[in-house]
Amino acid sequence: MYRHQKQHRWHLARHGPIHLYRHWRTVHHGHHRKFIRPEVRRRNRIVALVVSLFLLTVALIALAAFSYGPLNRARSDLQMAHTIIENDLHNKALLTTAGGRFQLQQDIGAVSTAADLADQSITNSTALRILGVLPVIGTQRHGLIQLSTDVEEAAATGNYLLGAINRLVAASHGTTVSLPELAGLEYFVVEGRLHLAALDRPTGGLVGPIGAARSEFDQQDAKLVRLLALSAKTITFARPFLGDDGPQTYLVAGENNAEMRDGGAVLSLDVLTSSNGTFTIAQDASYGQYTLSSPADVTLPAGTQKIFGAYKPTQEWPDVDATADFALTGESMRAMWAEATGQQVNGVIGIDLPGVISLLKLTGPVLVPGIGQPINASNAADILLNREYIGDTVNDPQNARRDKIAAVVKAAVDRMRTEHVDLDAFASALSRDVEGRHLMVWSAVPSTESGLASLDAAGTLTTGDRDRSFHVAVENSTSDKLDYFVGVGVKMDVTVDSSGNALINTTISVANHALPGQPPSYQYGPDDVNAFTPGQYVARIFFWGPRGADVPDSTPESGLQLAQSHFSLLPGQHNLVTFATVIPDAVVHGRLQLHLIPQARLVPDHFSLELHAPGWTISGPRSVSKKWSDTINLDWGLSR
Repeated sequence: MYRHQKQHRWHLARHGPIHLYRHWRTVHHGHHRKFIRPEVRRRNRIVALVVSLFLLTVALIALAAFSYGPLNRARSDLQMAHTIIENDLHNKALLTTAGGRFQLQQDIGAVSTAADLADQSITNSTALRILGVLPVIGTQRHGLIQLSTDVEEAAATGNYLLGAINRLVAASHGTTVSLPELAGLEYFVVEGRLHLAALDRPTGGLVGPIGAARSEFDQQDAKLVRLLALSAKTITFARPFLGDDGPQTYLVAGENNAEMRDGGAVLSLDVLTSSNGTFTIAQDASYGQYTLSSPADVTLPAGTQKIFGAYKPTQEWPDVDATADFALTGESMRAMWAEATGQQVNGVIGIDLPGVISLLKLTGPVLVPGIGQPINASNAADILLNREYIGDTVNDPQNARRDKIAAVVKAAVDRMRTEHVDLDAFASALSRDVEGRHLMVWSAVPSTESGLASLDAAGTLTTGDRDRSFHVAVENSTSDKLDYFVGVGVKMDVTVDSSGNALINTTISVANHALPGQPPSYQYGPDDVNAFTPGQYVARIFFWGPRGADVPDSTPESGLQLAQSHFSLLPGQHNLVTFATVIPDAVVHGRLQLHLIPQARLVPDHFSLELHAPGWTISGPRSVSKKWSDTINLDWGLSR
């Protein structure tokens, strides 16, 4: 390239593009030294700056163009990983079968591969490495690499956990759970939770799609951390329950959903024994064999005594679970059992017919003495709550009838000894029953009872936010079995005023679908105490509102505020009652939250809600309509 002697260092650029081109062509030319006016000098500097910026812009555009492909591939790979994780988190059935766990293993492999490909796309891109020296772009590149690495580490953690679950399932069979493998799973759950918690990183400095991807991963990571925390608590309870620390005995109360208290009436009893990972049911019998002549030594809280004392819930087995607090119910049944038999148990399990049906879905049909056909998940309700009562007169001895729910539980557990039942499917079924209050457990050991409460398995009303909790129970005030024919609906109208107070009107409707014109029977009554016509349903309606709320004519009970009403329905009739609740300062930090705990009926209540908040901007659904089969948590954002 041609150069002038004593050439100025910016000579090639200062005289303009044409002059620069002549130098590139090695064209010899002279220069006349002359005085350069200041305005010309400024113009030349501006031209030089513009040219330099132009060249820099061209270079950046070229680098960006070369970066687009790797970035797009990385984004697509991470989006695929996100979709797989999101779908698997919402598919609880993946863990409940061998095929589901195989699919989950394939999905974990796909997530790991996608994360590795995204990482390679970013780190192997020369253009991205060059752009990475710029502060803002460098932060985005580093954030994307970190995200890819975190997704891959989360997949590896999931793989370790899945391996531990598969080893536990393979080593367990029937009614025996491998305690060494359960302890191994517990180790991986605790370590996996700590590892995943460390992957939840701030999104500071990350913008656009990269920041959104980081935020989405952190949300999924938080869900996994919560699931593992819950799993750790479950295993912590399961090990002593299975006899890891020595033999355990539990009284199993069969709750009959055709004669409702808060749960079904306790009409049959089993005794479950566990030792070294193996559990068995040794006996089943009618409650009539264990009648008490006086109340057991359990002190009822003042509110419970006021509302339910007349039921004699510490003496009469069918009425022991009239209250909604299963912790009190379990303590009472343990004392009643000791009074009747002289035997002490370590805890109490309450299970109703929907809980039994969950077992039958796992075991298949079972044979029960006294019933002339196999009982399965499809026919159990009709047989045990309906056909078994047909033809019985009011005064027929009912001990044989009362045994059946307990007998089916025993038959299902006995079958589990010889039939293969997937352990994960069993655990999943129990979890669903706990959510619907079809399975509740009380332990005499305070630390274990505390763990059960944290799992929402203790059957109390106060494990959630008791200042926002509601519970409704329609209870049968007679000894007939008409709840099989009864339907319940609950409707809430919620209005938030300008001060953030919530006025809630809860309307409970009850319909009696029993057939009219039936003769007196054990199923249809009447009992000539509260009911005097066959098919007459006498309902006591109990409404528990939040602690600290204004619930007219209420009494503190089960940790909440309890109000009640009652009415009688002949066959084909329906009626309703409304309870008012005022929650002061219900809107907290811009949010309105409600915690709704179901009653464990054979057919779940239908629940609906309408939200009105004049002058507020609402984030969330204004209307809700669904089956009230498990706890409903509602959360709205409200702003002005």
